[in-house]
Amino acid sequence: MESNKDFIIRKFHEVKKLGYVRSRRTNDTGIGKTFEDYIGVLENNSDQPDLAGFEIKAHREETCSYITLFTKSPSFPKGANKYLNSKYGVPYDNPKKMGLNKLHTSLFANNYNTFAGKLSFKLINDRLQKTIKIGVYDINNNNLLDDSVGYNYNVLENTFKRKLNNLFYVSAKRKYEGGEEYFYFDKAEIYTEPSFDNFLDLLDQGLIMFDIRIGSYSNGRTHDHGSGFRILQPNLRLLYTNKECV
Repeated sequence: MESNKDFIIRKFHEVKKLGYVRSRRTNDTGIGKTFEDYIGVLENNSDQPDLAGFEIKAHREETCSYITLFTKSPSFPKGANKYLNSKYGVPYDNPKKMGLNKLHTSLFANNYNTFAGKLSFKLINDRLQKTIKIGVYDINNNNLLDDSVGYNYNVLENTFKRKLNNLFYVSAKRKYEGGEEYFYFDKAEIYTEPSFDNFLDLLDQGLIMFDIRIGSYSNGRTHDHGSGFRILQPNLRLLYTNKECV
């Protein structure tokens, strides 16, 4: 019987034999969408792995950009996204959303960012309390204003290991023809045994970024656009114990 690992390796080699294939989407997510289409992954926002127990990540060989590890709304307090957006968000420019807020910012655990010229955000990794909090600071003196929103370790660890327990990491060359982007998926690596301790260490070192992506629907309801944890492609392997080239 074919194992899940053998299955996904076989699917990769089937795509590789196709040579260059046209991108199925025009933006930065085109590479992942294209590969997943060819191996039969349906697009979703699930916290489960993509296919046969493997999470799939794809990247252009010549680029170095952040990729999403997983998305997750804060685990405390209840209604955290609504609270953050209403208290610290900025108004939309869109007339159809007059009076509504959005909060889009990227933050790290080793440095303060700047938001809207008036606030700083920074992650607070509290290893004693086993929480990661979203710290909101006064931009002028870095005094802490608010750390009431965040994640419990157990919530993050469960999501991290459920989503990324087995990772299939695909690289592709690309070219353009007639204004269209084409990919040749020529390399793949398998990563197993992710370490949550490594995740926390990389977070403290500023190698993992947290993106807040909160908005509002026209009816005023809060919309989480995918707030989550991201890492530069070359650092992805630092999360894992085992690596295998395909």
